Amino acid sequence: GFGLPAKYVIHTAAPVWTNPGPEGEKVAGLAHCYMKSIALAAAQSFTSMAFPCLGTGNYGWPRGFACGIAIAACEQALPQASSLTRVIFCCFTESDASLYRAAFEG
Repeated sequence: GFGLPAKYVIHTAAPVWTNPGPEGEKVAGLAHCYMKSIALAAAQSFTSMAFPCLGTGNYGWPRGFACGIAIAACEQALPQASSLTRVIFCCFTESDASLYRAAFEG
C-alpha cells in the first residue's frame, strides 16, 4: 500500500468501458465491483471503507455515469453490511467530487 494509512486493501478492477460488449453487462460488472467489495469488507467486520472513482481513468468510463452506478450499487449493498457505518468516495479531482456532491444533494 506504499504507506497507505489503512490496515487492509480490497482490490477490484472495473470492466473496460471501451471494450466491445453489451452496455448492460459492463454496468452490471461495475456495480458488482462495488457490491462485492462491500460484502468482503462486511465479512471482515470493517466499519469503514473508501472507493476511488472506479473505471474512470484508463478504463474510459464516463465520470457522471460511473458515479451514478457507484452510488446505486453501494446503496443496494449496504443494508446487508451492518458493520459498515461509513463509505467514502475518494475523489482525486474537484470535478469528480462535484459529481458526487451533486448526486447526494439531489
